[in-house]
Amino acid sequence: MNNRSHPVEVVGGCGCLKLFATGWVVLTVALTSVAADVFTLDTNQSSLTVSGTVQGAAIAQQAPGSLTTKYGGTLQATQTGNTIQFADQSLITALNSGNWQPLTNGSAGLAPANYGASISLVAGFVKVKAALRLLQLGISSQNITVISNGQFTATNLMLLFPSNAASSLAYVETGFASGSGSTPLTGQSTNNSTTFATLSTNGNLQILTILVNTQFIFSTASSNDTILNVVGQLVATGPTLPVMVPVLQPPTVQTQVVTLRWQAPAGQQFQVQSSTNFVTWQTNAVNVTSATTNYTWSGLDTASRAFFRLAQ
Repeated sequence: MNNRSHPVEVVGGCGCLKLFATGWVVLTVALTSVAADVFTLDTNQSSLTVSGTVQGAAIAQQAPGSLTTKYGGTLQATQTGNTIQFADQSLITALNSGNWQPLTNGSAGLAPANYGASISLVAGFVKVKAALRLLQLGISSQNITVISNGQFTATNLMLLFPSNAASSLAYVETGFASGSGSTPLTGQSTNNSTTFATLSTNGNLQILTILVNTQFIFSTASSNDTILNVVGQLVATGPTLPVMVPVLQPPTVQTQVVTLRWQAPAGQQFQVQSSTNFVTWQTNAVNVTSATTNYTWSGLDTASRAFFRLAQ
């Protein structure tokens, strides 16, 4: 909690209200930005795990941890009023989780890869090793309503393999059937996570958290014979928020009940404090918040003269 405060004087004896003179002539500030904010993924908190099937056979790990990896990259989000929209320029990139088979062209050998998978086909008579490399996913959306406490529906997000990305799947088959090669990854899918994504603040830092649960379908030996599930979490930090001074409306007093109204970015938290002498302050309310840019607080005050301020 810092010491930023915004005072209002309420004079009860004469029944009049006035703004305390300090600073209110400079309260015209933008509450939201129409430019896209760039959020940088926290690689320590962002990871996605793959699973699925190939020709009905389950995808297994080549070794512990080969089907989970961390992600970096950026998300570009435009915040306007109570909405958020992710731009097509958002791009996340998988980090290598280890050395996995096969090589980039499908030939035998180990090389750094994002994911390493094993598949057993034809009752185990055909063994497949597969490696996903240079995996990139774009994330975009239309305008999404931020409903409360910075929460918004994650199912409105679209994930896709960019057409200009080098994302690829290398594979090698051994056993009764043999073959190898590499194929680019293409396609798009809607996020199926029913858990709300959140946009929160820590001090002046914005934190974006998105749970991912999506599915891609590919064609390998036959049409739509490969299912790839992608599940995990993305956590990104956004630009430092400018210090925005709340815009107060004229307060009202009715039957000794004082009502304060002000505008500030949605999801902020305020304390309401009061004093009769500007020396000793008491806290009337804590964690006053709003899902919109409009804030309201009402409280009983029997003093003939009182000063009120907001603190964060």
